[in-house]
Amino acid sequence: MANMTSAERMRQGTRKRREQQKQELYHEILSAAAELLLERGYEQFSLRQVAERIGYSAGTIYLYFKDKDEVLFKLAQDFYARFGRQLAAAFNSESEPMARILAGGRAYISFGVHNPVAYQLMFMQFGEFKARIENNAGRPAGPDPFDLLREEVRKGIDAGLIRREDPNAIADALRSCVHGMVAFAIQIHSDDQPRIEAMTEIALQILIDGLKPR
Repeated sequence: MANMTSAERMRQGTRKRREQQKQELYHEILSAAAELLLERGYEQFSLRQVAERIGYSAGTIYLYFKDKDEVLFKLAQDFYARFGRQLAAAFNSESEPMARILAGGRAYISFGVHNPVAYQLMFMQFGEFKARIENNAGRPAGPDPFDLLREEVRKGIDAGLIRREDPNAIADALRSCVHGMVAFAIQIHSDDQPRIEAMTEIALQILIDGLKPR
C-alpha cells in the first residue's frame, strides 16, 4: 500500500466508490421492491414500477437481478429471516416445551396476520421459494422456525408431554394447522382482530391438548 503511486491509489479509491454505489443501489432496489409489494400485492408487482420508484430505467434493474422472480426470491428470503427471528424469540420466551410450542404458534399466526403480503409470498404464492426452502436451498441465515418447532416436539416427547409418534409428522401436522388458521384469517377475517385472537387461542389449545399422551 505504501508503495502505491498516486494514480494507483486514485484508481483503487474509484473502484471502492463504485462498489459502494453498486451496493447502495442494490439495497435501494430491494427496499423499493418491498414497499411496492406490500402496497400492491404479488399480482400487481412489476420491476417497471420498481424502476419508476427509484428513478432509474427498467434496464438498470436487470443489471442487478436476472428477472422478477429473483427479486421476489430475495424479498422472500428477507421476510423468512424476519419470520424466523420472531418465532425464535417466542420459543425462547418460555422454558417448558408445551409452553414454547404454544408461544411459537401465537407468534406464527401474529406474523401472518400482520404481514399478509409477506406471508402469502413465502407460503401461498411464490412456489419457487417454497420448493427451495423445503430443500434447504437458498435458506437465509439465522434460526429456521420449522427446525425449532421439530426440536421442541422432540423435547416434549422425551419429557413424556407429547405422544410418542414421529416428531417430524407431529411438527408437520402442527405447521399445517397453524398455516390454515393464518390463511383463514388473511382471506376472510383479517380485519376482525377480536375474532382472530379468539380463534387462535381456542385452536391452539385444541392442538396442544391433542398432543398429550393417550
